[in-house]
Amino acid sequence: MSVKLTEKFLLICDFDNTLYDWVSYFVSSFYRMVDEASVILDCDREYLLNDLRDIHRRYSDSEHPFALLETEAVKASFPDLSRQQQAEALDRAFYAFNKTRKETLFLYPGVAETLSYFQCNGVRIVGHTEAKYLAVTDRLRRLDLSQYFERIYCRERSTSSHPDQYAADDLSDDIEIVELAHHQSKPSAEVLLEICEREGYSPKNTVYVGDSLIKDILMANRAGVRSVWAKYGLKTQAGAYEQLVRVSHWKDEDIKREQAIRESVGTIVPAVTLENSFSELKTILIGQ
Repeated sequence: MSVKLTEKFLLICDFDNTLYDWVSYFVSSFYRMVDEASVILDCDREYLLNDLRDIHRRYSDSEHPFALLETEAVKASFPDLSRQQQAEALDRAFYAFNKTRKETLFLYPGVAETLSYFQCNGVRIVGHTEAKYLAVTDRLRRLDLSQYFERIYCRERSTSSHPDQYAADDLSDDIEIVELAHHQSKPSAEVLLEICEREGYSPKNTVYVGDSLIKDILMANRAGVRSVWAKYGLKTQAGAYEQLVRVSHWKDEDIKREQAIRESVGTIVPAVTLENSFSELKTILIGQ
């Protein structure tokens, strides 16, 4: 199904697994860090994974910065060290995370070119993600994404656990980032309608691109926004999703609530589907 538009429109993009493979990058980097940390701390790997999962659940965030420093394993191994000293003792583990991130975090093919095309043709582009502020600003810098977006909407930040507070407060350059309250989460149609209103576009002249049927597409459909499913975002390295669930902040009630939503709405149908790449968006919307 085509959604070709002849008027100026607002393009809202999800980030993780829509513009880049977040699951594969994060799981690879996280588990490399855990492997190194378990050796440094001389502790059981599964124990450390449980420890980290508890930290993630406490903050409702699987990307809580420097969560490793808040684990019971670190407290037991380095009880007399300051947070900065603990970070230095675990430097090899953090280095493993950073090294793997450099090797695995890249934009999907065609993303930069497609965003640039729309931008050059007068399309207003904003981002909407459930990642928190620090994770968002980090990826904006690493992937050089700021240049394409007029504004980013993300989850409000947790109190930083970064050992260097100055570094943790480093802001993204030349872009406004709006932190949404916890209740303003996907798949709430209200939050998407608020974004449309703030950006000055009606839902019928707004396109939302995301990888999650239950969150992105359901939200867009409920808001009367043209929904585009980034189906290619479901493709991750073998076993990565199961490893993510192992340490995720998701609780049993979260999984049950999502399942209940899915069952209550039945089949979720996007207006269009991007089968293989973000680049398909150009043909679908413009016809070129």
